[in-house]
Amino acid sequence: MGDSGFGTDLSGRITRLMVYIVLCLVLMTLDFRGRWVEQVRDRAEFAVEPFWLAAEAPAKLGRWLHDRWRDRNELLAERERLSRELDESRAALLLLDDLRQENQRLRELLDASLAVERDYQTVELRQLDLNPYSHRLLVDRGASEGLRVGQPVMDANGLVGQVDRVLTHGGSVILLSDPDHALPVEIERSRLRTIAYGTGNNDELRLSDLPMNADVQVGDVLLTSGLGGRFPPGLPVADVIEVSRSSGEAFATATARMRAQLAGARHLLIVTEPPGGDAPEVEPESGSADVPRPETEANSETAAGADEGEAS
Repeated sequence: MGDSGFGTDLSGRITRLMVYIVLCLVLMTLDFRGRWVEQVRDRAEFAVEPFWLAAEAPAKLGRWLHDRWRDRNELLAERERLSRELDESRAALLLLDDLRQENQRLRELLDASLAVERDYQTVELRQLDLNPYSHRLLVDRGASEGLRVGQPVMDANGLVGQVDRVLTHGGSVILLSDPDHALPVEIERSRLRTIAYGTGNNDELRLSDLPMNADVQVGDVLLTSGLGGRFPPGLPVADVIEVSRSSGEAFATATARMRAQLAGARHLLIVTEPPGGDAPEVEPESGSADVPRPETEANSETAAGADEGEAS
């Protein structure tokens, strides 16, 4: 009884299998000849496509966000790199521009040195002090390099001042604008000689006690006169920018602007004395022993006279 049931079920399965096989063969034959099954398949895919797109949307959105985030990070990194390169390029450009300006200043300084008929040496500016009561600067040359008190100092544009203190390896320069400085000058146009005093302003000089009829006018160029033997004649000093002739005053005055330009300057020219000049007067540096000053010519004559008196 049980075997007959199993046989019936098996025969039914075989029958269904044969039916499916025949059906498949028929469909394949029809599809091969008429391709109508392909049309049904295309329509079915068209109907199901929205569901496929909806199912793939989260994955596509995730990939899109990932790509955008990666692109954003790459763009930020690229921007950071370009910004860093731009900063480096700007710094290099500024350095090159600074070197170009320094080279131009050195060329101008060389041209100015060629116009000086005396020997000179180049010094480097160490420190600049422009307080209202004292205008001085420090240079990197001293007695060991031949620096002497009183030597004129100039830049590419004109006279700056003169050496007033000499140490072993450094020196101090008093500027023309120092309130305690006075310089014999000559007006280039009229050859009028006078004295230019420092005013305490950074770049101004004052001509005082001029006669009311003095031949001086705005635009005149002041040159060193050479009087006193301290400065070579003909060095450019300043340009007259104002002349005052007040009716209630006994003398006229004038204001001149220095030609020297210390803003941005790094190197200056020391105009050396002709050969055979006095030895340098050296002030001791901090912590060093005093350096004896050489005996002057006047002192030598005094000493010689004293010796003759004792001999007699």
